[in-house]
Amino acid sequence: MKASRTLEIDSTAWLDKDVTRASVLALAPRLDGLRQQIRAWRSGTPPSFYHLPFRDDSRTIAVLGAQIAQRFQRTLVFGIGGSSLGGETLVRCLGSRRHPLRFFDNIDPATLAELDDVDWGTSALLVVSKSGQTAETLAQFLGLLPLLERKLGPRLPEHVRCITEDPQGALAAVGRELGLDILQHPAVGGRFSALSIVGLLPAAIAGVDIGALLAGARDMAEQCGVEDMASNPAFYQAGVQYLHARQGRSVCVFMPYADRLRPLGMWYRQLWAESLGKRDGHGQARGLTPALAMGVTDQHSQLQLYLHGPDDKQFTLLADPGLAAHGARIPDRFAALPAVSPLVGHTVGELLLAEFRATRETLSRHGRPNRVVHLNTRDPAAIGALMFQLEMETVAMAALLGVDPFDQPAVEEGKRLAREYLNK
Repeated sequence: MKASRTLEIDSTAWLDKDVTRASVLALAPRLDGLRQQIRAWRSGTPPSFYHLPFRDDSRTIAVLGAQIAQRFQRTLVFGIGGSSLGGETLVRCLGSRRHPLRFFDNIDPATLAELDDVDWGTSALLVVSKSGQTAETLAQFLGLLPLLERKLGPRLPEHVRCITEDPQGALAAVGRELGLDILQHPAVGGRFSALSIVGLLPAAIAGVDIGALLAGARDMAEQCGVEDMASNPAFYQAGVQYLHARQGRSVCVFMPYADRLRPLGMWYRQLWAESLGKRDGHGQARGLTPALAMGVTDQHSQLQLYLHGPDDKQFTLLADPGLAAHGARIPDRFAALPAVSPLVGHTVGELLLAEFRATRETLSRHGRPNRVVHLNTRDPAAIGALMFQLEMETVAMAALLGVDPFDQPAVEEGKRLAREYLNK
């Protein structure tokens, strides 16, 4: 299925007198280096997020996911950041509820204590760390290991699998010692790994059609491989956001109007912040700040700021037109009440979309630049296309800012200090 059938972006309120189509297209030469890089990425050498939708391992992942779902009643996932957020996004957006998955992406001891009550005889566990050295993930797993060994004994390897890249890393070493299956994490940064086994295996366990998901991502990859600035959705959209940031609008509000898209907002927040918040080659601090808001909830908590506060924000609103047909229809029992009368006969989904349209129109009237993403939130092709476009937008924005989107030097400093504090 073509991604364009299930994913549409309305940019009519994205431009203004300062950020024009002509000024966006004038940025094209600054992306020449990225164009050359994409040509190499297309072949899969060197490995990159761009090539993930074209890999030929999706069938193997789908079969393994189906086997785990059939063998166990639930699956738990240990991982931090990109090792968790991509998979959780796909599961929450697209997965069925027949096989529940829970993602543990923190080390709060009170939350981890809930694992004591899990029926491990009917549960599977995925432990995910690209480097295999992630302190939080190792702590999650090793802290639970004595309980798992008591509960499962020699059956432990049937229930636990590890996903990691480095065969010399600590997670791989622990896995070999315990006789666990060690699945290969691709040589791609964690926050860009959602369309690899890291995200695809949890999705497959949850019953997601990962073939359709990757088909949508491949279609978007082809569109984002076009060299013409005007025809490349990621290049063009990144250019608009870059120019708005130069006008002082460096806060990027990501506002889905569907609860199932909340994890997508969390995933986008890490992708944008950790990839772009860097110093460029001249030592200048660069980056745009992502902010997650939820429609309609945050119309009652943040919209006042968005409309009358500083003009330092640009907005991406996401909505599913199909939701209009869903939800309870409001009866006419209390139609005499002025607050109830406008609701009578409408579904809750119609109210949701009416509020979405009203928010978009209000933002536009106040001169707040915004774009709207219309998508079928239950269509794997649409989700795959959107996630790939957001990844490609991030990389294009990094090229415009002059930063490397694939490293995280400040994060590494924090990890080093944490180890030093433990040693003390």
